[in-house]
Amino acid sequence: MSDRACISGCVRTGEHYAACADYGRADGECTGCVPLEARDGAMVCSRCYGRLRRHLEDTPALIEHIRSSIGQAAAKRYGHERTTGSRQPRTAPMDVSAVDASRDIMAAIYAPSTTADASPAAWRAHAQDGIARILADYDAIANDADAFPQWWAIVMPHEIPGHDDYWTISRALNRWPLADRRRRANKPCPDCELLDVHIIPPRQARAPTWYACNQCTWEANEHDHDGLWAALFEGTDQ
Repeated sequence: MSDRACISGCVRTGEHYAACADYGRADGECTGCVPLEARDGAMVCSRCYGRLRRHLEDTPALIEHIRSSIGQAAAKRYGHERTTGSRQPRTAPMDVSAVDASRDIMAAIYAPSTTADASPAAWRAHAQDGIARILADYDAIANDADAFPQWWAIVMPHEIPGHDDYWTISRALNRWPLADRRRRANKPCPDCELLDVHIIPPRQARAPTWYACNQCTWEANEHDHDGLWAALFEGTDQ
Protein backbone atom coordinates (compact mmCIF):
# COMPACT_ATOMS: atom_id res chain seq x y z
CA MET A 1 0.00 0.00 0.00
CA SER A 2 1.26 3.47 -0.86
CA ASP A 3 2.14 5.94 1.90
CA ARG A 4 1.18 8.85 -0.37
CA ALA A 5 -2.20 10.57 -0.24
CA CYS A 6 -4.34 10.99 -3.35
CA ILE A 7 -3.45 14.32 -4.96
CA SER A 8 -7.12 14.84 -5.86
CA GLY A 9 -7.84 15.40 -2.19
CA CYS A 10 -9.97 12.28 -1.70
CA VAL A 11 -10.73 11.28 1.88
CA ARG A 12 -12.06 8.23 3.68
CA THR A 13 -15.75 8.87 4.26
CA GLY A 14 -16.65 8.89 7.95
CA GLU A 15 -13.04 8.66 9.16
CA HIS A 16 -11.63 11.56 11.17
CA TYR A 17 -8.38 12.63 12.77
CA ALA A 18 -8.43 12.73 16.57
CA ALA A 19 -8.04 16.53 16.36
CA CYS A 20 -11.19 16.83 14.23
CA ALA A 21 -14.15 18.44 16.02
CA ASP A 22 -16.36 15.63 14.68
CA TYR A 23 -14.12 12.78 15.79
CA GLY A 24 -16.27 10.06 17.32
CA ARG A 25 -19.51 11.73 16.21
CA ALA A 26 -21.98 10.42 13.67
CA ASP A 27 -23.87 13.69 13.23
CA GLY A 28 -21.01 16.13 12.64
CA GLU A 29 -20.52 18.44 9.67
CA CYS A 30 -17.21 16.86 8.64
CA THR A 31 -17.85 13.90 6.33
CA GLY A 32 -14.28 12.67 6.65
CA CYS A 33 -10.80 14.18 6.87
CA VAL A 34 -8.43 11.22 6.72
CA PRO A 35 -6.79 11.30 3.27
CA LEU A 36 -7.29 8.34 0.97
CA GLU A 37 -4.01 6.68 0.14
CA ALA A 38 -2.73 6.73 -3.43
CA ARG A 39 -2.72 3.60 -5.52
CA ASP A 40 0.63 1.80 -5.73
CA GLY A 41 2.72 3.40 -8.46
CA ALA A 42 0.36 6.36 -8.77
CA MET A 43 -0.32 9.74 -7.20
CA VAL A 44 -4.08 9.21 -7.08
CA CYS A 45 -6.35 6.75 -5.31
CA SER A 46 -7.72 3.65 -7.03
CA ARG A 47 -11.14 5.29 -7.42
CA CYS A 48 -9.74 8.31 -9.31
CA TYR A 49 -7.42 6.05 -11.31
CA GLY A 50 -10.28 3.79 -12.32
CA ARG A 51 -12.87 6.47 -13.06
CA LEU A 52 -10.65 8.37 -15.48
CA ARG A 53 -9.38 5.22 -17.16
CA ARG A 54 -12.89 3.82 -17.69
CA HIS A 55 -14.07 7.08 -19.24
CA LEU A 56 -11.15 6.91 -21.65
CA GLU A 57 -11.81 3.23 -22.39
CA ASP A 58 -15.47 4.04 -23.11
CA THR A 59 -14.60 6.81 -25.56
CA PRO A 60 -14.45 4.78 -28.81
CA ALA A 61 -17.89 3.28 -28.09
CA LEU A 62 -19.16 6.74 -27.16
CA ILE A 63 -17.92 8.25 -30.43
CA GLU A 64 -19.61 5.50 -32.44
CA HIS A 65 -22.83 6.03 -30.47
CA ILE A 66 -22.78 9.80 -31.06
CA ARG A 67 -22.09 9.46 -34.79
CA SER A 68 -24.84 6.84 -35.09
CA SER A 69 -27.28 9.27 -33.46
CA ILE A 70 -26.50 11.83 -36.18
CA GLY A 71 -27.42 9.39 -38.93
CA GLN A 72 -30.56 8.22 -37.14
CA ALA A 73 -31.80 11.76 -36.55
CA ALA A 74 -31.13 12.72 -40.17
CA ALA A 75 -32.98 9.63 -41.43
CA LYS A 76 -36.02 10.44 -39.29
CA ARG A 77 -36.18 14.04 -40.53
CA TYR A 78 -35.69 12.98 -44.13
CA GLY A 79 -38.46 10.39 -43.81
CA HIS A 80 -40.78 12.98 -42.30
CA GLU A 81 -40.17 15.37 -45.19
CA ARG A 82 -40.92 12.61 -47.70
CA THR A 83 -44.18 11.54 -46.06
CA THR A 84 -45.50 15.11 -45.76
CA GLY A 85 -45.46 15.45 -49.55
CA SER A 86 -42.54 17.79 -50.10
CA ARG A 87 -41.58 17.79 -53.77
CA GLN A 88 -37.95 18.58 -53.09
CA PRO A 89 -36.96 17.03 -49.77
CA ARG A 90 -34.19 19.11 -48.29
CA THR A 91 -31.03 17.59 -46.91
CA ALA A 92 -31.77 17.06 -43.25
CA PRO A 93 -29.59 19.20 -40.97
CA MET A 94 -27.16 17.44 -38.69
CA ASP A 95 -27.50 17.42 -34.91
CA VAL A 96 -25.11 20.27 -34.18
CA SER A 97 -24.45 19.25 -30.59
CA ALA A 98 -23.48 15.73 -31.70
CA VAL A 99 -21.18 17.15 -34.37
CA ASP A 100 -19.55 19.49 -31.83
CA ALA A 101 -19.20 16.75 -29.22
CA SER A 102 -17.53 14.28 -31.57
CA ARG A 103 -15.19 17.03 -32.83
CA ASP A 104 -14.18 18.15 -29.31
CA ILE A 105 -13.62 14.61 -28.04
CA MET A 106 -11.62 13.49 -31.06
CA ALA A 107 -9.37 16.55 -30.70
CA ALA A 108 -8.93 15.96 -26.96
CA ILE A 109 -7.71 12.39 -27.44
CA TYR A 110 -5.49 13.31 -30.42
CA ALA A 111 -7.37 10.91 -32.67
CA PRO A 112 -6.50 10.80 -36.39
CA SER A 113 -8.78 13.06 -38.40
CA THR A 114 -11.68 11.57 -40.33
CA THR A 115 -14.34 12.89 -42.69
CA ALA A 116 -17.80 13.95 -41.61
CA ASP A 117 -19.42 11.36 -43.87
CA ALA A 118 -17.33 8.45 -42.54
CA SER A 119 -19.29 5.61 -40.97
CA PRO A 120 -19.76 5.44 -37.17
CA ALA A 121 -17.54 2.35 -37.17
CA ALA A 122 -14.77 4.30 -38.92
CA TRP A 123 -15.07 7.08 -36.35
CA ARG A 124 -14.79 4.47 -33.59
CA ALA A 125 -11.66 2.98 -35.16
CA HIS A 126 -10.00 6.41 -35.32
CA ALA A 127 -10.98 7.11 -31.71
CA GLN A 128 -9.52 3.75 -30.72
CA ASP A 129 -6.19 4.74 -32.26
CA GLY A 130 -6.08 7.88 -30.15
CA ILE A 131 -7.17 6.16 -26.94
CA ALA A 132 -4.69 3.31 -27.39
CA ARG A 133 -1.80 5.77 -27.30
CA ILE A 134 -3.14 7.45 -24.16
CA LEU A 135 -3.74 4.17 -22.33
CA ALA A 136 -0.26 2.96 -23.24
CA ASP A 137 1.06 5.84 -21.09
CA TYR A 138 -1.73 5.80 -18.54
CA ASP A 139 0.30 4.54 -15.58
CA ALA A 140 2.86 7.30 -16.21
CA ILE A 141 0.00 9.84 -16.40
CA ALA A 142 -1.42 8.59 -13.09
CA ASN A 143 1.98 9.03 -11.47
CA ASP A 144 2.43 12.59 -12.75
CA ALA A 145 1.19 15.43 -10.55
CA ASP A 146 0.73 17.70 -13.57
CA ALA A 147 -0.52 15.30 -16.25
CA PHE A 148 -3.27 13.56 -14.28
CA PRO A 149 -5.11 16.73 -13.22
CA GLN A 150 -4.89 18.02 -16.80
CA TRP A 151 -6.50 14.88 -18.21
CA TRP A 152 -9.09 14.86 -15.43
CA ALA A 153 -10.03 18.46 -16.26
CA ILE A 154 -10.85 17.72 -19.91
CA VAL A 155 -12.50 14.34 -19.33
CA MET A 156 -14.43 14.24 -16.06
CA PRO A 157 -16.26 17.58 -15.48
CA HIS A 158 -19.64 18.14 -17.09
CA GLU A 159 -18.69 21.78 -17.65
CA ILE A 160 -15.44 23.71 -17.91
CA PRO A 161 -15.67 27.25 -16.50
CA GLY A 162 -15.39 29.80 -19.29
CA HIS A 163 -15.93 27.14 -21.96
CA ASP A 164 -19.63 26.38 -21.74
CA ASP A 165 -19.81 25.02 -25.29
CA TYR A 166 -16.98 22.52 -24.84
CA TRP A 167 -17.94 18.85 -24.76
CA THR A 168 -15.97 16.82 -22.24
CA ILE A 169 -16.21 13.03 -22.38
CA SER A 170 -18.24 13.01 -19.16
CA ARG A 171 -20.67 15.60 -20.51
CA ALA A 172 -21.11 13.59 -23.71
CA LEU A 173 -21.69 10.36 -21.75
CA ASN A 174 -24.41 12.15 -19.82
CA ARG A 175 -26.04 13.38 -23.06
CA TRP A 176 -25.61 10.13 -25.03
CA PRO A 177 -25.39 7.43 -22.32
CA LEU A 178 -24.03 4.01 -23.12
CA ALA A 179 -25.77 0.86 -21.95
CA ASP A 180 -25.12 0.17 -18.27
CA ARG A 181 -23.44 -3.25 -18.19
CA ARG A 182 -22.62 -3.39 -14.50
CA ARG A 183 -23.46 -6.50 -12.50
CA ARG A 184 -23.73 -6.79 -8.77
CA ALA A 185 -21.30 -9.15 -7.07
CA ASN A 186 -22.34 -11.63 -4.41
CA LYS A 187 -19.28 -11.04 -2.25
CA PRO A 188 -18.82 -8.12 0.18
CA CYS A 189 -16.43 -5.24 -0.29
CA PRO A 190 -12.98 -6.08 1.14
CA ASP A 191 -12.78 -2.60 2.66
CA CYS A 192 -16.18 -1.69 4.18
CA GLU A 193 -17.52 -5.31 4.16
CA LEU A 194 -20.87 -4.24 2.71
CA LEU A 195 -22.54 -6.20 -0.06
CA ASP A 196 -22.53 -3.48 -2.71
CA VAL A 197 -19.66 -4.24 -5.08
CA HIS A 198 -20.39 -3.94 -8.79
CA ILE A 199 -18.56 -5.75 -11.58
CA ILE A 200 -17.92 -3.40 -14.50
CA PRO A 201 -17.01 -5.25 -17.72
CA PRO A 202 -14.84 -3.59 -20.38
CA ARG A 203 -16.19 -2.17 -23.64
CA GLN A 204 -13.09 -2.93 -25.68
CA ALA A 205 -10.62 -5.74 -26.11
CA ARG A 206 -7.74 -5.99 -23.66
CA ALA A 207 -9.31 -3.50 -21.22
CA PRO A 208 -9.68 -4.85 -17.68
CA THR A 209 -12.81 -5.66 -15.73
CA TRP A 210 -13.29 -3.35 -12.75
CA TYR A 211 -14.77 -3.96 -9.31
CA ALA A 212 -16.14 -0.93 -7.42
CA CYS A 213 -17.98 -0.55 -4.14
CA ASN A 214 -20.93 1.84 -4.10
CA GLN A 215 -20.70 2.36 -0.35
CA CYS A 216 -17.04 3.34 0.04
CA THR A 217 -14.05 4.34 -2.04
CA TRP A 218 -12.71 0.81 -2.69
CA GLU A 219 -12.04 -0.01 -6.32
CA ALA A 220 -9.72 -2.38 -8.18
CA ASN A 221 -9.37 -4.15 -11.50
CA GLU A 222 -8.82 -7.76 -12.49
CA HIS A 223 -5.04 -7.33 -12.76
CA ASP A 224 -4.51 -5.78 -9.32
CA HIS A 225 -2.80 -7.88 -6.65
CA ASP A 226 -1.93 -10.60 -9.18
CA GLY A 227 -5.55 -11.26 -10.10
CA LEU A 228 -6.82 -11.60 -6.52
CA TRP A 229 -10.01 -9.61 -7.08
CA ALA A 230 -10.89 -11.42 -10.29
CA ALA A 231 -10.61 -14.72 -8.43
CA LEU A 232 -12.78 -13.37 -5.62
CA PHE A 233 -15.57 -11.69 -7.58
CA GLU A 234 -15.89 -13.46 -10.93
CA GLY A 235 -18.75 -15.92 -10.98
CA THR A 236 -20.41 -14.30 -7.97
CA ASP A 237 -22.63 -11.78 -9.81
CA GLN A 238 -26.39 -11.69 -9.41
